[in-house]
Amino acid sequence: MADARSRTIDALKGIAILIVMAGHVLSWNHMEDGYIYDAVKVIQMPLFMLVSGYVCGIGRRIKNLAGYGAVLKKRMLAYLVPFFFWIVVQHPLHPFTSIKEVLFALDKGLWFLMTLFLLNLMTYTSQLVSAKAKGFEKQVFWLVYMGFGASVVLETYLGWEFLSPGLTRLYFPFYVIGYAAGECKEKIERIPTAVKGAVFWISATGLVLLVIFYDLLDVGSPLLLGRQLFASVLGCYVVTYLIALCKDGKGKRFLTWLGHYTLEIYVLHFHFAAILNQGKSYELYTWKGLFFVLASFTVMSLITAGIIIVTKQVPLLDLFLYGKIQKKK
Repeated sequence: MADARSRTIDALKGIAILIVMAGHVLSWNHMEDGYIYDAVKVIQMPLFMLVSGYVCGIGRRIKNLAGYGAVLKKRMLAYLVPFFFWIVVQHPLHPFTSIKEVLFALDKGLWFLMTLFLLNLMTYTSQLVSAKAKGFEKQVFWLVYMGFGASVVLETYLGWEFLSPGLTRLYFPFYVIGYAAGECKEKIERIPTAVKGAVFWISATGLVLLVIFYDLLDVGSPLLLGRQLFASVLGCYVVTYLIALCKDGKGKRFLTWLGHYTLEIYVLHFHFAAILNQGKSYELYTWKGLFFVLASFTVMSLITAGIIIVTKQVPLLDLFLYGKIQKKK
């Protein structure tokens, strides 16, 4: 059962990165539409955050400062090393100025890595604080955790820009949902299959209706933001249910294998999303447009795979580009 859950988690990461890649092909070639792209946009990163929260939720709890320091060291290596290194690679002539600029506008860099690190920091800090509250660990954890969430919301409304709290606010709910699901995984597994199936059909129907009738990328007010978050929750459940339902065949094994390389793919692929575009405009819902999307996705994938294969032969590149330490054989 543990292996099956692990394969499903990695397969979810695999499908999530494919959705991200598809979204970047559309956006970088200016082919966003009001339907497919909206669905892609509201699912891609929330699904990553939800899975990351779930993995944290089923993991070991922080009990002391030694454990806290050890886990943060790992997260800093995995997320912050490539975050800062890629800024230097892309702006070698003025790296310090670029780092300062990105820290106040994370979406100018690999924002996902910094935002995920901040979410991890909030979670593990809450665990450390709650570890001292014997008998009330869970209550104290959620009190501190929600306090962190409230502080991020406050920072956003005060107009603070350092570390882009708006991004953390946007993805905090999905990380929390994933974390809570990880904590309650045994209870969730006991939910009748019929109930899970019914929720799937309701979620799928709701997502389709929202995509058809609303502009889900419009988050100009708290109400519109709430609508997007709701659509994202529905979409994440739909994808999660379908992946969990899949039997362990070639397709799921491929997604599971792909899930081990999500960070490598994430930091590379978008550089080649528009490599076939020669300044032309394409309509998505035409044969020419669909062929262009397919060709762009294929070429982008092949180039990305080639770079990953080459760079992972050099341990230092594996460390700085992807935050991975190769184990000695």
